[in-house]
Amino acid sequence: MSVQGKSKHFLNKPETLVVESLQGLCALNPSLGLDVTNKVLYNSAYDRSKVSIICGGGAGHEPAHAGYVGDGVLAAAVCGSVFASPNPAQVRRGIDLVESDAGTVIIVKNYTGDILNFGLAKEQYAALHPDKADRVKFVIIGDDVAVGRSQGKIVGRRQVLTSFLPGLAGTVLVYKIVGALARRGASLNEVYTTADYVTTRLATIGVGLEHCHVPGTAAGESHLGPTEIEIGMGIHNEPGARRLSPIPPLSELIPELVENLISTSDPDRSFVPFTGSGDRVVLLVNNLGGTSELEMSAVVAEAKKGLAARGVQVERVIAGTFMTSLNMPGFSLTLLLLPAAADANAPDAQLLLALLDEPAAVPGWKWTVGAAPGASI
Repeated sequence: MSVQGKSKHFLNKPETLVVESLQGLCALNPSLGLDVTNKVLYNSAYDRSKVSIICGGGAGHEPAHAGYVGDGVLAAAVCGSVFASPNPAQVRRGIDLVESDAGTVIIVKNYTGDILNFGLAKEQYAALHPDKADRVKFVIIGDDVAVGRSQGKIVGRRQVLTSFLPGLAGTVLVYKIVGALARRGASLNEVYTTADYVTTRLATIGVGLEHCHVPGTAAGESHLGPTEIEIGMGIHNEPGARRLSPIPPLSELIPELVENLISTSDPDRSFVPFTGSGDRVVLLVNNLGGTSELEMSAVVAEAKKGLAARGVQVERVIAGTFMTSLNMPGFSLTLLLLPAAADANAPDAQLLLALLDEPAAVPGWKWTVGAAPGASI
């Protein structure tokens, strides 16, 4: 893709694009409300007897985060400017708009600004409402296996505050699972502990043909050569872990990505307790913003094949555009490792699958077939 083509956008003004996008979501779903000043999209019909789920972060990752606000997933999303975290005052407004009698769970990706600003808003809420301080929980998602433990401890490479990994598309699976659980009437502790558990079972890696372009900025120069791809790109144009040239066919690329996701031989990059043959997973194939549907379906088929070759049993395949990097031509693979029957302290695997399968009235969630993929794939 040419630099000139990537730098052209459909908009009125860059500075009004985020709010106008949120207004468009309100047109899609009449149950949504919008606080324009604070850029908070919320479900005005939310059942306040149930746990409310709040998320947010910088714009530019649509449909994340606001595209998941609605029945069955999120109560509210607090939006910043493109690739910039919302401030604590905005987050406080989001908490107030969907304050629930059952409590609130805040979910953020593991980036410095999000953790600081959402965390500060949580502390401010607790200071103003000491009797309710224990009714707001905080969950940080870090599923990007491209960054090893040694690099993840350094603030800056992925804007990471803690030694955990940055959050990528796996975050959406957490939204869906705990959103459905909250709708069922689960307690605050049940919702929080389920979110916390699922977070430890996620692994994501992305690959891109080129970086994205932020509306309102100069076009700049092409980041990658015409025969290069980059593995492990961040969703804010952060550099990846390595480049490959020439661009390999999917039959060679996908096995390399699968190895990054499930290998436990490298202690610096082994984050999820895969055991080898017999592991059961949910596979999420995510469009980073600029990849054709034709190519995406081919990626799905090759990813299923690559996991089967490693003895991994795929219980669900979910594919589509879930968390983007604006117009980046690329995709990411996420695996959710389902709990084994012997794991007595884990949620039931069938429950997690059922929560993923439940329908949700939000534009960002693509349907699931409710069954494992056929053997013919």
